[in-house]
Amino acid sequence: MIACLPMYDWPERRAETDALWMRLAGALRRAGFNAPGTLTRRDRLDDMWLRPDLLLGETCTHPLETVLRGRVRYVATPVRGAPGCGRGTYRSVIVARLDAPDLPPPDDSQPQLPDRLDGRLAINEAGSMSGHVALRRDLAAAGRPWPGEIVETGAHRASIRAVASGTADIAAIDCVTWRIARAHEPAARALAVIGWTAERPGLPLITNGAMTDADIERLRKAIACVMPIVIH
Repeated sequence: MIACLPMYDWPERRAETDALWMRLAGALRRAGFNAPGTLTRRDRLDDMWLRPDLLLGETCTHPLETVLRGRVRYVATPVRGAPGCGRGTYRSVIVARLDAPDLPPPDDSQPQLPDRLDGRLAINEAGSMSGHVALRRDLAAAGRPWPGEIVETGAHRASIRAVASGTADIAAIDCVTWRIARAHEPAARALAVIGWTAERPGLPLITNGAMTDADIERLRKAIACVMPIVIH
């Protein structure tokens, strides 16, 4: 069996991710699963998510509702603690080069869009909920125009750097990644939060499509021994 927790696995956080997996692996073994000793990192995300021997993986909500739908099984959603997170939900910050205080997250679940949102938008990839789809849906719901040019960077960290360097003007970054960037990415210090997307379900944990309902229940109970989770 393999496991992957790739979504917040920055190089500076590898030790933290590995430590989390060691705790999860221990709980999963006690529940009767053959949990691997180390995480799989070398493969493409799509390849890891769709492997028939996937015990536990971490993905984005948009792939789960599109390309992974019916091919993997949803397990649970971790509860994160970054500003902008709710109980199993998150928002994306909208950032720009600006010397101003950060706009705090809204008190309700609605988006908080800037009065003006134009210029070049850096996205990590077109299929990313946090970096692209959420903002597009929020703007459409508000009857607002879409920013002009898209600069696809391949990663949230690269989008932050693109905005800081002037290659792009704005970016949407999920709030957990933004907290990590504030700790580890110098380019983040040149940016300010100018808005927030609406709340959406947090990044889900998945397993292979052959798992039974009983297996899913055992997975959930084991994971809940290590970290807080909700079921969406």
